[in-house]
Amino acid sequence: MRRVIRPLRLAALGAAAIVAGGCAKSAGPPAIPPDALCVRCSMEASSARFACEWHSGKEWKICDSIECLMRDCGPTAPTSLWLPDYDQRALHRADSLWIVKGDLNTPMGGGLVAFVDRASAEAVAASSHGRVGRWGDFSGKPEAAK
Repeated sequence: MRRVIRPLRLAALGAAAIVAGGCAKSAGPPAIPPDALCVRCSMEASSARFACEWHSGKEWKICDSIECLMRDCGPTAPTSLWLPDYDQRALHRADSLWIVKGDLNTPMGGGLVAFVDRASAEAVAASSHGRVGRWGDFSGKPEAAK
């Protein structure tokens, strides 16, 4: 009888782990739907190079660009802000990215794009007469978003 109980107990523990794992919160934001609109300007937020998200209370808010996100949430804690890497087209925490402000064609015209790789950010900044910094270097400054 003892040999039967162990496999059953292991199976029950395995099932509990699977259920608990399925209920765990995601480490990042949900995927941006193709028809999403920016909460700030109501423009389509479909470009994977520019669309970003931030967490507010119990909901995720979507912006079409870093500029709109800055205007909407200001210097909110970077752990709740997710920006797209311009090259990878994937969202990353804002505090892990290098941001470029340059003469770049972006949805709101502010010329802000983000990169995981600093060398890529430096190259784009050099070719766009821009500068490289972190979220805190640009957030909360109205002129950074213009």
